Formats: sequence, C-alpha cells, structure tokens
Amino acid sequence: MAVKTNLRKQGSIAVGVGSSPNSVRLVQWAHQTAHALGVEWVAIHVDDGAVMGTADKTRLEENLDLARSMGAQVSTVVGADVVSVLIAAAMRADAAMLVVGRSGLSRLGPIPRRATISDRILREANPLDVVVVSDSKELRADLTFASLRNLFSAPLSQYGLLFVVFAAVTGLSLVLVPFLGHRSVALLYLAADLLLSLVSKPAPVAIFALVSSLAYNFFFIPPHFTFAISSSEDIILFCLYFLVAAVTGFLSSGLRSRERLLAKRDRIATLLLAAAERLAESRTVEEAATVVANLVERNLGGLAVVYVAETEGYAESLYGTGTHEIGCVDRIAARRCIELGESCGHFSSNLPESRYRFVPARAGERTVAAVGFSPAARKARPKEDDELFAALGRSLALYIEKARSEEASRRAALELESERLAKVLFDSVSHELKTPLTTITGSLSALRDESIATNPASRAELLEGALSSADKLNRVVEDFLSIGRIEAGVLRLKREPTEISDLAGMAVKFAAGALKERPFKLTVPKEAWAFKIDAVLVARLASNLLENAGRYSRQGSGIELRLAYKERGLSLIVRDEGPGYCLERMCTPFAKFRRAEEDQPGGVGLGLAICRGIAEAHGGRMEARHVENGFEVEAIFPDCAGAEI
Repeated sequence: MAVKTNLRKQGSIAVGVGSSPNSVRLVQWAHQTAHALGVEWVAIHVDDGAVMGTADKTRLEENLDLARSMGAQVSTVVGADVVSVLIAAAMRADAAMLVVGRSGLSRLGPIPRRATISDRILREANPLDVVVVSDSKELRADLTFASLRNLFSAPLSQYGLLFVVFAAVTGLSLVLVPFLGHRSVALLYLAADLLLSLVSKPAPVAIFALVSSLAYNFFFIPPHFTFAISSSEDIILFCLYFLVAAVTGFLSSGLRSRERLLAKRDRIATLLLAAAERLAESRTVEEAATVVANLVERNLGGLAVVYVAETEGYAESLYGTGTHEIGCVDRIAARRCIELGESCGHFSSNLPESRYRFVPARAGERTVAAVGFSPAARKARPKEDDELFAALGRSLALYIEKARSEEASRRAALELESERLAKVLFDSVSHELKTPLTTITGSLSALRDESIATNPASRAELLEGALSSADKLNRVVEDFLSIGRIEAGVLRLKREPTEISDLAGMAVKFAAGALKERPFKLTVPKEAWAFKIDAVLVARLASNLLENAGRYSRQGSGIELRLAYKERGLSLIVRDEGPGYCLERMCTPFAKFRRAEEDQPGGVGLGLAICRGIAEAHGGRMEARHVENGFEVEAIFPDCAGAEI
C-alpha cells in the first residue's frame, strides 16, 4: 500500500470504484478505515464513455452494490478524463482522503509504459491525501486472456454485419478489378472499414481491417492467391492500407464513444435541470413526487411510480401513472428499498420477481422515498439508470425533507399561536365575565338589606346596574355563540328589503350606551334606497363598530356613522377621532383575539371578527384605514341594492 500524506483536517473518505475485481478490496478497505475513524465515506465511479462488456458491467454493479450495502454514498460522474473527474468529485464530497487501486502495471517488461491512473492521481490530487491499495492476487488487465476476450466482445449482429460487408466488397472487387486495377480495391476496402466503424464497436472494425488486408493481399496483389508481394510499391501500399484502415476505424469508434458520452451527460443534465425547475414550482409533496414520476416516465417511455415512505404523521403514498399496476410484491420491494437504502425489485437480489425496479431517494443518511420504474419499458439494461434516477431521487428527497420541515415549523407556530390565543381568551373572558358577575352579585347582595330594599331610589339604581351587567354578560356569551356559528358556516341570513333609514335607526339604538356624552353624526344618502340584507345582523355589525369606536377613541371626541350607495350595494363606514391601530394590528385588523401591546384594555377581541363574518356571509368585505385626523372602518355589501324608493 502506497500512501501520499498531506496534513489537513479530518473529512470524509472517497474511494474510486470500477469494474476491476480489485475494487472489492478497495471498498472493504475504505469501509474499515471510515468505521475506525468514525467518518463518512463515498464510492465514486467515473463513466468515461468507454464501452464495457457484459462481464465488466455485471462486476461494476456488484462493486457498487457492495459499497451501498456497507453504508457508502454511491455517486456516478461522467467525464472523459478519469483522473480530473475523480479528484473533482472527491473534492465536492468534502473528502480528506482518496482511496484508489493501482491501475495495472504493464507486463511487457522493458517496453516503456505510460503513467497509470494511480500515478497521475498521486501527482495531481493536491490537497487530498491519496492512498493506493494494491493486492498481489489482483487480476491484471494488460494482456491476459480475459482482457483480450473483453476487448473483442461485441454483439453477434455486428460480427454478422462484418461478414456480410466483407463478402459484398470482396465479390464486388473481384468483378471490378479488371476495370479499376488492384490499387483501387484498397480504397473500396477502406471505405467499407470507415462505414463499419460508424455502427460497430472497435473489435469488429479491427478484425475487418486485418481480414480485409489479408484478402487484399491474397486475391488482388500480384502474384494472386498467395501472400507474397512482388513489388515494393505494393508492399508500401499494403502496409499503408492496413495502418490507415486500423487507425481510422479506431478513431471513428473512439469518436462515437465520445459522442455517446456527451449524449449521456446531456441527458443527465437535462433531466436534473428539468427536475430542479419543476420541483421549485411544486407546492406539495404530492406535486413533487408526481413531477419526478413523470420525468422518469418521459425518460423511459414507460410506467414509473414514486413511493413515499410512512413516517410520523404521514401515511405511505404512491404517485405516478403506474400506481394502478402496483401489486403486493411491488409494495414490499419499495418498502425494502427504503429500509435497506439500496436498489430492490426487478434485476436485483432483493425481490427480483417484482415488476418494478426501485432505487432509493436519499436525503443525507435517510431514505424517504423510492423511485420505481419498469425495466420492460426500455431496451437498455435497467441498472444503467440506477444512478441517474438515484440523483433524481435525491432532489425529491431534499424537497420532501424541506416540505416536512416547513410543515413541522408551521405546526409549531400554530401551537404557539393557539397557546397565545388560549391565554388571551382566558384573560379576556375572565375579566369580561368577572366584572358583570361581580356587579350582579353585589347588587343582589345589597338588595337583601331591608333598609336598601325599602328605598325606591337605591333599589332602582341597584336593579339598573344588575340589568346592565346582565346585558353585558349576555352580549359576551352571544359573541362566542356568533363567532362559533360563523366559523362553522352555519350562519343563516334572513335577507329582506330594508330601508337605509331603518337600518341606521336600529344601529344607533343598539349602540346607544356607547354614544352617550359623545358628539355623534349620522350621514345617510338623500335618496331612499332599499337593500336586500339581514337587517338585524347588519345593524349589529354597525353597533359593534360604533361601540368599538366609543371604547377606543379619545374621550369626548366625535363619532360618525355614514351610510352610502357603493358597488351596487351598501357601504357602511364608522369614523372616529381616535389614534387607530398600530402597524402590527393593521396587518390583521379583523382577526379574533388579536391584540397588540399598544391596544387599550377591554373587550374579548371578537367584535371585529364577528363584523367580518357578517360582511363575508353577505358576500362583502371589511376594510380598515387611517384617515386625516382619525380612523375609519368600512363594511361593503355589494350587489344588494334594490330599487330606489
């Protein structure tokens, strides 16, 4: 084991994981070291766009699954330069140590070799601490039979295409060689090699270059039907043809690999960008989960679901068009995916009989959801999409955690507000009930005294005080009953045509006590309008506003009640010369039990809330505003005016 040390603060551990069997040892070493140091670790695979065989793909998935099962956060990044991309990914993961395997030393003895991936990382990884773990028993990937077999692995259809193209070009050349000459045949073979490189992997292209060069020599270069070459010009032509065919074919295949890599990166970036934009517009977890399911469906061309786990206060739920096909086994696979934090379902060791493959949606160490898709919906292997949809799931998981955190904050705020309102209610009700009860009790106790009971003047004064207090007590109870009916939506209106003068008279009568010793002004329109309203409730609204003005405006200042025609209905304004509401109270002037520190004591805090309820029951609204030298509250009842009388 080679170690390059560099002093820096302790952070996470990153390990590079590939398709090599040595990656198993790297994962185990990183897991043991992270556990011993008590730090987190991340497994990073760099997809450089190279085409891998089936065996390498399977081994890569096994290595990544092993890292997940050991608690690593697995990340797949895309880039052509493995070294720079791996180092950048480790830095983004806030890693202090990077664990890599020796990329494989050449077995060609004295033949010079270029720097390996491990050599470059040791040279370029500042400021990371680099640990290169090697194993004497590890399989080399130089010139072994397995590596050669992997090099020439390609679908049988491509080898079939190679045979067809070779046979067609050779037959055509045999027909045309008397007219074109044998040197033109080399150009035909070269053109076929170039066309083959556009649709095939490097192995068939290399084999075609080799076989075509031998066929060119055997059939077309004199002497015919031998591998001998008589002229130096033909020797040079043969060598140049083989060199150009092989190099051109490999370059074309490499270009196609780069194009596939760029297309894959573009696909990932487009999907994640669309997810970020649409998740930002989502307002609920349901909308966000549906967005992710739709993006997966659009990407696959098939069904997809999002399973959100059951947590405290939240039931499990499924979203997406594939929910109607989810069975019991699929649900178990989704739950197990969340419990284990790894892929489950189709093409996995956990419930492979499930029709869906689920990948975890993680937020930090917690798995809060599972993104499921049907592998049958696409021709590609489903494991290739795991990391893409896991990244999409991370965005969803972060949104879910944020939404639930905000919901918890709202609930906590509501609980605090409920506690505050309960205290305000208790204090207000205690005062508002205790004061009239004390007066009633005192008056009744005094009336038991015969000397007072036989005195008509004293008895009348005590009875008047008791009746007034009883009336005040009745109003408090009635306010509670009214606000309860309003909030329950059971307030029933008795709309009848009411003249504006009658309405004003009822309101002034109800608020007569609050208007004593106050300059009072009543303004009504000259036209005698009739309004289809609940006259008793609207009069009570007006009296509440008048009593509120009498209670909180300056002593001896004037109060005005103004009735007018507005918005094809009634406008009712109560104006006083009081200080009005503070800025805090003006934010919610009609909320029940709402009080600010600057508010004067008195009242339960339901009067304006009841007024708002009455106005809204009529389809109207309430407005409060400061005006010059005063404050006014307006109730508007639109579209209730009848004919002018």
